[in-house]
Amino acid sequence: MATERFEKLSKDKKQRILEAAREEFARVPYEDASINQIIKNAGISRGSFYTYFEDKNDLLRYILKDESDKNTQFFREIVLSNHGDYWKSLKEWTEKVAEYLRGGSIQQSINILTQTGIMRRVVDWVDIQCDIKDNETDQLDWMMEHLDMDKLDVRGDRERMQAILKETHLISGITLLNLILRPAEDQTGILREFNMQIDMVRCGADPTARNT
Repeated sequence: MATERFEKLSKDKKQRILEAAREEFARVPYEDASINQIIKNAGISRGSFYTYFEDKNDLLRYILKDESDKNTQFFREIVLSNHGDYWKSLKEWTEKVAEYLRGGSIQQSINILTQTGIMRRVVDWVDIQCDIKDNETDQLDWMMEHLDMDKLDVRGDRERMQAILKETHLISGITLLNLILRPAEDQTGILREFNMQIDMVRCGADPTARNT
């Protein structure tokens, strides 16, 4: 991962380096991604680059973690704005990401995923796998503390809560994948199907929904 020296850089300089890297990883397949192009676009020297990261693989891992952290924070902000209502928050998050997809503002992230074969690489990143597990535990702890449990029939059971989170996020992920792979489809219809699937899960996990 990034060195302490990189973490101490100004916010603007860090963002300039990361944006240059994202542009390069989104532009060409990972094997063709050029450190020379990254440092040129970032306005740094090659020597400086190697004081921040071991290589481009190290840089890609940092970008993946940065994206994951931002996504987690984005979802938490929505949960807090909805006063812990998980169902409302999940729908709002999915619809907002769908808006970004329609506007093309996250196309770069999509390109990075496809150009770098990210899922294949994560399998080989033992430390990333550990980070993912730690993040899942942290996210579960945070959800248990901040969600409105009157709307989730978990009875204090962490395993049940974890199962709800995994199932609903899987549904959300498939919905977003459909929006990416089938741009000509009626997006309203895709989101309508998503809402129906989430409501089906909700009726089994929200005691107040059973009589509504």
